[in-house]
Formats: sequence, C-alpha cells, structure tokens
Amino acid sequence: MIGAAQLDRALNPRTVAVVGDAQARNYRWLRCMSTFQGKVYSVQVDPKEIPGIEALGIPNYQSLTEIPDEIDYVLVAVPRNVAPVVLRDCITKQVGGVTMFTSGFAETDSAEGQELQEQITEMARDARLVLIGPNCMGLYNPALGVRFGENQASGFEGDVTFLSQSGGHGGDFATAAQASGVPIRKVVSFGNGVVLGIADFLEYFTEDDDTSYISMYLEGLREGPRFFQSLRRTTLKKPVVVWKGGLSDAGQRATASHTASLAGSAEVWDAMYRQTGAIPVTSVSEMIDVLRALRELPPFTGRGIGLTGGSGGQSVAMADTFSRSGLRVPTLTGDSYERLASWFRVIGASFGNPIDMGSNRTEIETIMEVLISDAHVDCLVVQLRPGSDDPDDQRRLDAQLDALVQAREHAQKPVAAIVYSSAPLDEGPAITAIDERLRAIGIPAFPTYERAAAALAKVSAYYRFREAALAATDGESA
Repeated sequence: MIGAAQLDRALNPRTVAVVGDAQARNYRWLRCMSTFQGKVYSVQVDPKEIPGIEALGIPNYQSLTEIPDEIDYVLVAVPRNVAPVVLRDCITKQVGGVTMFTSGFAETDSAEGQELQEQITEMARDARLVLIGPNCMGLYNPALGVRFGENQASGFEGDVTFLSQSGGHGGDFATAAQASGVPIRKVVSFGNGVVLGIADFLEYFTEDDDTSYISMYLEGLREGPRFFQSLRRTTLKKPVVVWKGGLSDAGQRATASHTASLAGSAEVWDAMYRQTGAIPVTSVSEMIDVLRALRELPPFTGRGIGLTGGSGGQSVAMADTFSRSGLRVPTLTGDSYERLASWFRVIGASFGNPIDMGSNRTEIETIMEVLISDAHVDCLVVQLRPGSDDPDDQRRLDAQLDALVQAREHAQKPVAAIVYSSAPLDEGPAITAIDERLRAIGIPAFPTYERAAAALAKVSAYYRFREAALAATDGESA
C-alpha cells in the first residue's frame, strides 16, 4: 500500500529527472520543467541528443543512478521496450515517484504491450513505487512549476484538483481553468493507472486541506466498490465533479483503445451519482461552469430563481430553460409586486418573473434588490449584453455591473450572470471583458441560458444532498 507521505514526495517534488527527452519533441519535457523551482536533471544516452540538452543548461547523465542527488519525481519518455530498464533504475535510485509518458502497453491490445505492462506493474508494486501511468501526461503542479504543457501557467496556489485518465482532457482543463479564473492546485493525468488508480488519488486529495474542490475525468474503474465508498465520504467534505467518458457504445470502444478501461453502463453511473452526491458533467466547459458556481457562490439549496435583464422573448426562453433544468421560476410575493407596481413603467416591459425591464433599466438596482429580497427567490440571475461604443450603452452596462456588486455585497443569496450575445464570435472581446469584471467581484458568468441553468441546478442539488446526508449522519450518531 502506497501511503500519503510517498505521494506527497512525488506530487510536491524538490528534484526532477527527465529520462529520454529528444530533439524530435523539441525537448518538450525539459522545456516544461523550465519553470520548476527545484533542480532538473536529464538522462539521455544518445550522443546526438546531448548537445541540445546541455544548450538548455540542464546537466545530462547516462543513467538515473549516476545523478548525484536524491530524485523526487521522474518523467519517463522512452520506447516501451526500454521502460522496464528505466523503471529498474528508478527502484534502485529509490526515487519518490515516476510518471510514465511512454505508451504502447495494454491499450494497444497486443500481446507484447500487455506483457510489458504486466512487467512494469509487478516491478512497481513489489517496490511500493509511486507509478503514475503509463500512457499519461503526469503531473501539473503550478505552485512548484512542474508542468506537462509549455503554455501552462505557474507560480500560484490554487484550490481545484483535476484527476484525469486522459492527458488531452487534462491539458484542456488546465487551459480552460486558466482562462476562466479557476485556480488549479494540481492536475494528475494517470492514463492506464496500473499501480495508482482514481480511488488512490481521490483518497489522497480528500485529505489534502489545500484542495477544496475535486474534479475528474474517468473512462473506467479498477476498484469500483472502493471508489464508491471513497466518493461517498469525500462529497460530505468537499464537492466532487465527475465527467465519465465511454457511456455510449462508440465511447466504450474508444476507451478500450485509449486506456484499456472497462467503461460501465450509464445506468450504473447514474445510480452512483444519486447515491454519492457527486456532480455529473459531460464536457470540460460544463465542468468549469460548475466549478465557478461552486467557488463563487455561497452554498444554496433552494430551487427558486429570480430572472431579469432580457426582453420579452428572451425572458420566456430563460424561464423555459431554467424550468427544464429542474429549477423553478416562481411568481414573486405580493409585497414584491406592490413595490414594483408603485413605479414600474409597463409599456414594452413587465414585472413578473422574469422581469422584462424595458425602459426601467435606470432602476436596475431597485429591481435587483426586490428580487434578491423576495422570499420565493433563492438565487438571482441577471442577463447582461455587451455594450456598443455608444456612451449611453456603456453607462447602461456600468449601471448593471454596479447593481450586481451591490446585490452581491448586501445579500446572502447567490448572484450569477448570463453574458448574452446573438453574435458571440464577433463580440468575443467584449464578452471576455465583462466576464473578467464579474470575476473580479466574485460573480460567475455563463454564456448561455442552458449552461447557467445546468450549473446552478447541479450545484444546488449537491448542497441539498450534502445537507440531507449530514443530517442523517448526525441522526445516526445521536
């Protein structure tokens, strides 16, 4: 059994060695480690490669055992038939942990690949070695500058950890999170997961106090019951967002050739979500939406949504979309209607829920205050539109943003935004600018009604599950 202290050493290294990097990859792995805060070493036996490595200012050795330092983390990028030799040196050197980028094992469905995978698995297990992979990208630790992509940011502490059987999804998540202001603590791409699987990493990061949110992409499970129990325990402490790949027939065939995983049925996974409280998603973008809602909104269990900011037809579309997601767009209280009726101009507008502001946009702060204080409303959602170069348009947008700030600061209820555009490709920079302003004041923004409704519905469902589960646990212990 590999303990937390061993994983600590591997995932938070002070020294790194890259084995087998080459000019054909433009020394990708060594360049990725250029931001690493500790010492970096290279192992390469091809004399043609060594000048390029030394030009990077990195000392090269003929084997791991020759490096005059303890090595905490090793990245292996050698042909599969050489992998057992390198792994033997890792064991002899007593390194902290190994990521095996090398592929061509069981996922190829070949006898040689299967045999080599069994060999490295047995070697690592017998030595109780932290082996991540094979067939994976390994570790992204931005705080220490350990990266598997040259464009990945570093030098910051995050609170979101992403665990992935897919290296591509791991890289995409890192990029999307950076663009959306979701700070990463770690990304671990573990590929075939022959020694350490999802349950191992889940249990480790459950106890990691600096990880507040766990997200993952899975294709299959090796220890289903253990994973289920671990997931059930974790969701009582912190949210877990799960993207399960391979639920269709075509997807199941793809997972077999990707990570040699058995995918499982959609029905089984739906039952697991219901029983554990894990939050299911189906894409990187939906995962980011949910994480933003979790991070930027106060916990809420209610389903009542107060909506404003759209025209008549848009208000109808918003109401339909949020209702389909399992949320409610309730009528307001009599007191709220009385307050609005005393001044609201109804020509080309209406003050039901959603509120079509029409010519009442200068009273946006009052409208939001009415919605947020209404007993039937559990969450306020405001539609914003990118402004044109017209000064009046900019003043309108600034007034809406100021009102959102006031609503967030003075209300205990969550406040979210939809930045709507009928031409998002043309208005991309303007949308991004609004999103960044909202992010700075802690308000999550979503680009469509559907994405906003899905994220809010799933987050409120998680908090209802956790509240009920904790109440049941307290009842059992009383």
